[in-house]
Amino acid sequence: MPSIHERIREDLLSCEQDLWTAITSANPAPAVKKLCLPEANLIFPQMPILTVEGNPSLNDGLQPPFHRFDSYRLNQVRVIVVNLTAGIVTYQIEAARGGQAYNATSSSTWSQGADGEWRMACHQETI
Repeated sequence: MPSIHERIREDLLSCEQDLWTAITSANPAPAVKKLCLPEANLIFPQMPILTVEGNPSLNDGLQPPFHRFDSYRLNQVRVIVVNLTAGIVTYQIEAARGGQAYNATSSSTWSQGADGEWRMACHQETI
């Protein structure tokens, strides 16, 4: 049986995959919002900091075709288990749309609520 830390790592990796599936979808804002804490921050290159309900909001900043990639891959993935209800995932992202490549360093901080669901507190990409 895997240790609790291994299960947390697996959960956080799954959450990060869910995030990238949402980010690269045709209409990312609703799916990304479901993954976020109400006070979450999303920090993307050359954009203002996005918040769930602030100005600018996720709905404003993640308008299609935001991050619409044909493919993506997470490399050099590291999961840091902060405690039983918090963790950070860091990685290199390689993505492509047509012939154009997107490469960035990224991290997401996740928090597990009383309901057992993991929600994102902060996501950041740096190119």
